[in-house]
Order: sequence, then C-alpha cells, then structure tokens
Amino acid sequence: MSILTSSLLSVLLCLQPAIDEDQVPWPVKLGARALHRTNQIPLIDQVVVVPDLDTWIDEMAQWSTEGHWPVLLEDDHFAPMLIRTLKPAQVIQRAPVTPPDLSMMDRFQLVLAKAWGGRPGESFAAAMTRQNLKPLGLVLTSESSPSFPAAMALAVGRGQAVGQLDGSLGGGGTVLNASKTMTLIELVRSRCEETGLQWDILGDDIDAITICRTLPSRVRAELPASDRVKAPNVGPEDPLAITDVLGRRTDWKRYAIVGWINGDAVESTYMAMSSLFVVPKTAWLCDGDPTGGQQPQYGMAEAAAKLSQDGYECLLSENATMQTIRSMSSGGLNENLILMNSKGNRDFFDIGSMRGTSNDVPVLSSPSILQMIHSFSLQDPTNANTVGGRWLEHGVYAYVGSSQEPFLGAFVPPVEFVRRISILVPFLVAGRWWDAQGPFSRPWRINTIGDPLMTAASPSLNTRSRITPSGTQDAAQRGLDVRSEAERLMRRIVEQPTAERLTLTLRALNLIGEDELARKMWTYGGQHDLLSSPAASVILGPLFRLQDRSAFLKAWPLVGQPTRLQRDMLWQLIGPSLAASTDDDTLLLLEQEVTGPTPSSYIEILGPHLARRFGAARTVRLIQQAGSNVRSGEQKQRLKALRSKYSSGR
Repeated sequence: MSILTSSLLSVLLCLQPAIDEDQVPWPVKLGARALHRTNQIPLIDQVVVVPDLDTWIDEMAQWSTEGHWPVLLEDDHFAPMLIRTLKPAQVIQRAPVTPPDLSMMDRFQLVLAKAWGGRPGESFAAAMTRQNLKPLGLVLTSESSPSFPAAMALAVGRGQAVGQLDGSLGGGGTVLNASKTMTLIELVRSRCEETGLQWDILGDDIDAITICRTLPSRVRAELPASDRVKAPNVGPEDPLAITDVLGRRTDWKRYAIVGWINGDAVESTYMAMSSLFVVPKTAWLCDGDPTGGQQPQYGMAEAAAKLSQDGYECLLSENATMQTIRSMSSGGLNENLILMNSKGNRDFFDIGSMRGTSNDVPVLSSPSILQMIHSFSLQDPTNANTVGGRWLEHGVYAYVGSSQEPFLGAFVPPVEFVRRISILVPFLVAGRWWDAQGPFSRPWRINTIGDPLMTAASPSLNTRSRITPSGTQDAAQRGLDVRSEAERLMRRIVEQPTAERLTLTLRALNLIGEDELARKMWTYGGQHDLLSSPAASVILGPLFRLQDRSAFLKAWPLVGQPTRLQRDMLWQLIGPSLAASTDDDTLLLLEQEVTGPTPSSYIEILGPHLARRFGAARTVRLIQQAGSNVRSGEQKQRLKALRSKYSSGR
C-alpha cells in the first residue's frame, strides 16, 4: 500500500473499498501528502522562544526528521497564545547568539538541506532525490522581507523547495499595475521551472506555492474577455486578488494554489508555526445571514453538524447579532476554526440588522483559522483598522476572504467548505472554486492568506507522536527553562521586591500561560508598591482572559499608552458588562478611550449609559469630539445619526 493510500484510507474507505490513487482528486492528494509528512515527524514536547532572527535560525538548525518543535520570536501576544494552546512540557528561552558571516539565504539553504538528511555539501534537492522524496510545494521569499522566517519555517517544516522573489512590488493598500502583475506572474512561473519538478498542471509535483514577503493584496491584469468574470458593474480595469492571479498559466488555468504570508517577523513566524503545530479541534460558526434567508446554502447549521460529526467541538451562533459577537469576545475567543458570514466593507461588518467596526473583531485567546464571507475584508490586510487586518493582528493565521466586492457566489458555501476540509483538502484550497467549477474559478477577488498545505480535517487524523525532549533536541541544553525561571523570580521577589523583578515575573508567567499565578503576583505587587507601566502592560492579557474586570480597570490607568490590542481588550471585556449600576469612574474611563478612525462602535456601547448618568448633551459632545478625526464617509454618517438620536433625546 502506498504512502498516499495509507493516509487516505481511514477517510475514504467508506466511499470506496479499494482506492485507486489515480482516481483521488488532486486537492485530496495534496492534503493527504501534507498530513502524512507531518504525522511522520515527531513533535518534541517543547517550545523555544528567542530574542532575534539570528538566534531563531540557530535553533531551527536543530530540526531534523527525528523531530520538530515550535521556535518563536519572543513577544507578549503571539508567542504566549501558541504556547497556551500547545501546553508543552517545557518552554525554553535562549540568549542571543553571535551572528555568523553567512547571509540569511545561505543559512536558510544549509538548514533546509540538513533538516532533510542532507550530507555535508549536499543540497536540499539532492538530499530529497537520494531519499526518493519530493518537495511538497514551493516557498518564495526575499531575504530582505520581514516575513522571511515564515518562509524558512514552512520550507523546513514541510520539506518544500525554495526560490527568491526579490524586487519592489508595493504593498499595503496599493494596487499593482498590469505590467508589473504580468512580470510577477512570469517570475513565479520561472521559479517553478527552476525547481526541476513538474509544475504546470494541477495534480503534479507543485500544487502549492507559499509567498512570504510584502505584496499588495490587489492587482490589475489584462485578461482576455473569455477569462474574465462577467458581473454587473465590473470592468476590465477593476482590481483582482493577488493570490488568485498568481499560480496560473498563460491560458489563465490554475496550476497551483497560492498562499501568502505578510507581516513582521514576529507575526509571520507565529503564523507559520501555528500552521505546522496547531491541530484545530474547536469551531465557532457565526451566521450573520447576509442574504436575509434568500440563499440558505450560505447558512451554518449543516456545516456545524458536519464538523461535530468529524470530532470538532462546535459552537453555532444562528441569527447572530452584534450582541452575540460582543458577548463571545469578552475574555477572548478560544475556537481554532471560525466560519463567519456578514456583509459590509473593509472597515465595518453587518451582523443581522446591526453593524460592527474593526473594533468589534474579537480578541483571540487561541490561534484561529478563518473563512469570512464578507466583501472587502482583505482589501488591505496590513491595515489593522480594516476588518481583515484586525483579525490578523489578533492572531488569525490562515484566512480566506475577499479583496474587493466578490459577489456571494464567489465564496464556497460553508457546508461545501467543511465537506472539503473533512476529506483532507487543505484549508486555503477548500476556500477556492477549482477549474471548471463555474465562473468564479477564473481570476477573481478571493485572497488566501497563510500556508496552503495546512489541513483542518478531523482531529483524529493527526497521529503525530509527541515525545519528551532528549539529546541534542532538548533545548534546555541551550537556554533557560522559563517555568523554572518564573519560580525563581517569584522566590526572589519575596526576598528582594522590586518593580523590575515583578515585570520579569509577570512576563515569564504570561509566556507559559499561567494567568492565575500572574494575577496573584500582580496583587502581591500592589500590596508592596511594585506596580509600574511595564508590569501593567503585561498583566492586561491574563486579566482579560480571566475576565477580572475590576483588576483590569485598576491596571488600565498605569499602562499609559495602550496598544490597539489592549484597547480592544478593554472594550470587549468591559463593554458587554455595562449596566445601570456601572460606576461613574468606569464610564469616564471608557469615555477617554473613544478614539481611532471608527469610533461609532464605542459610542453605540457607551452612549446610552453616559447619557443616562450625565445627560444626553454629554454624549453629543463626545460624538462631536470623536468625529473630528474621522475621514470615512460611512463613519461620518453613523456619527451624524447618533448625534441626531441623542440631540432629540430619543
């Protein structure tokens, strides 16, 4: 029995007693190969956090087919979130290493070859050929790109070929012109050709391409009329999604699915490591019913039933409202898989009859993957004031969404999407219409962010062994055990209490997911006059997840300059709890935090309580102040309606 057939048997046996590999659809083969390779390499039960990219590469050089483990750049949000989910036996913190003389790309190639059994001086390609192995896909990056480490993690972690994709291509909210788009399309094809692998049809050696570098999310392309999507008010100059234009031949037929990872080194590394090591087990399906019941295939109930059948713990929110979202967000979402439908634009989304802004995008407590049926959410994923940008900032590591108005039919309906991932079609691949599956299989407006080889089938299919660190794989030989260090710091702070030591203690406890212990140490710090702004910045996360509103509110003024994520925690924790009995100090604190380009959602939460306590005129003044920095026409209209509401006393 072949490797592929063995991997597929448990899924497909019920459909066909004897499986002919040639009859298995290419998307299922792709996911089966990826999952099989993952299951063959043990997970060493540890996470290593490092201070810089040189140390990160040094730790990655320890990976081999005998074992992989997450290696993260240290921060107070992404690294702790992945560690809380994985619950490793040990978390090791390494000190910085001395950078070697080799370039980043040269080290990348050496680490890749060594990890896959390369002998001294042997290339990755030669090592794979000698062992009768083939790369699972192609990863493209630029040495100067902030997301370079994500490329290295996914190439080494999955055994993929690597190519360079250099040059200035724009980014952010820009649109790549047609000439540069064609140059980029041809460059990607040439990189595929350089691998020496079969690449130009689906079902051959390269069906997945991951691009890790700064790019614009939208492009223009000169398509023949026969290859354009024909839809109302759509012209040939209208932008298309970059990941839906790349991976296509000169006849515009698809030869590969493209995933894209942008972001800085910390975020992109987190995204790659989550793709490699998180096994989705819980799901939230949020049905905002953008069609008013007119297209029931875009409902969520049948998809939820299928996920439950496959072993997911599912939470289904039918007929959802903004109250549903805000209630779910308090303390953070823990679900690994999110399916949501709504309508709106890049900076707002309608759930039922209510409207939310990017401020209402839930804070995540666990890494999540997302299909969002919504217009424009990924128009500019680098902008956290957009819906898609905020999801990514909060910790979504794979995302299917639109870069322009796509029309509802461009999205794969939730139940079909879930059926696909249940038979091992990779998550991003499941979110696309494939060739000959209708007009939206042509180049269009759906973007796919993340690792195109990441699967989300039944959790029971992930049979990867988890083994105790030992020998050279044991990172404790190279660094400090964070749990032991936290215990040492807690003893020391009792002997010699200082504000700096409290901050170090809280940071260590936050990193290893000890929220309750962190809260106790924060309380101890308050009793001994040790509280500081750095300590307050660290403790907000644990207090948010514990839903300790009182302690959170007391810590907030010490923070000084809160981040956008911290402000989201404030509103999502305190907002849903506001009531007639809420004290004045809390209302006045929230009044000071009505800020940013989309303040209407804050005012909708706070306004009724502020008016009841201090009078409608107070709320009107707040609306006027908030509106002075608003540029969006939609926001101006919403603030105008709110001002009219409170001015009339309604």
